[in-house]
This record gives sequence, C-alpha cells and structure tokens, in this order.
Amino acid sequence: MSSWQIIVTAVALGCDAFSVALCVGSHKRFPGQKFRLGFHFGLFQMVMFLLGFGVGRIVVDWVRAFDHWIASILVGMVAFHMLIEAFNRDEESEDIDYSRGWYLVSLSIATSIDAMAVGFALGLTGISPFTSSFIIGIAAGLMTLIGLSLGRRLRSKIGRMAEVGGGIILLIIAVKLFQI
Repeated sequence: MSSWQIIVTAVALGCDAFSVALCVGSHKRFPGQKFRLGFHFGLFQMVMFLLGFGVGRIVVDWVRAFDHWIASILVGMVAFHMLIEAFNRDEESEDIDYSRGWYLVSLSIATSIDAMAVGFALGLTGISPFTSSFIIGIAAGLMTLIGLSLGRRLRSKIGRMAEVGGGIILLIIAVKLFQI
C-alpha cells in the first residue's frame, strides 16, 4: 500500500472527527478544548487502528455486526443533549464542555470505531502498523482542529442556531450510522 493511499484512508477516517468537531465548535469555547479534542480524537484513531490490526478476524467480525449501533447510540445521545441544551438554555446558564468526561470518551469512541475494522483490513496488506496509525491519528487530530475552528466561526455569525444545527447534524450522523 502506497503512502498516498494511507493518507487518503486517514482523511476518510478523520471525516467523522471533523464533523463532530464542527458541531462541538459551535458551542462556547473552553480553555484547553482544542487540545483535548484534537489529542483524544487522534489518539483514539491510532489506538483503535492498532487494536484492529492486532486483534484479528474473530473480534472484528463480532464487532462489525453491531459497531454502527454503538457509534449511533453514542453520537445520538450527545446530539439529543446538544439540542436540549440549545433550546433550554437561557443566556446566563452554563455551557457544556464536550471535551471533558463521558462526552469526550463517547465522542472519541464514536468517531474512531471504524478505524478498528480498517486496521484489520490493512493488516492483511503487510503495511507498517505504527507508521499508518501515526498518520491516521495525526490526520484525525488536524481535522478535529479544523472542524472546531469552522464551528466557532459559524457560532459567531449565527449564534444559537449554529448549536441547533450542530445537534441536528450529529443526529443525522447517528441515524445514518444506525442504518449501515
């Protein structure tokens, strides 16, 4: 497998991280949020890829049957929470930091679960798992930072509607994941 094929694969895997970061970026900024999301989304992509690479066909086949449900439920829960917060929050209420706690873990898992299956598939090609996982993790981290920046620009232009739009986009992603 060539380097450009690995890069294309990394960008494709990073699209989920970009989409979620775009939605999270439409919310209030918190100190360290960019680092936490970029680092964790990239790290989870790397770890899940290596896990898939090393675990083998039995576990991948078992998880493949319901991985989209897990991702769908996690993203859907966050989407519903984002929508509820956007509609119920008054101006002096506190915003939620989606880069902490269970939000961070669930979003990190949801955006990287497909990397496990890709890791298994690419493991059959004889590529270097560590170089590939590093490229995939870096791509996911960078795409997360880009998504956060674009989401913040949307928030400054259209305010709370960006938050509602982010929740709706996550809900659509959750429904699409469930249908796979």
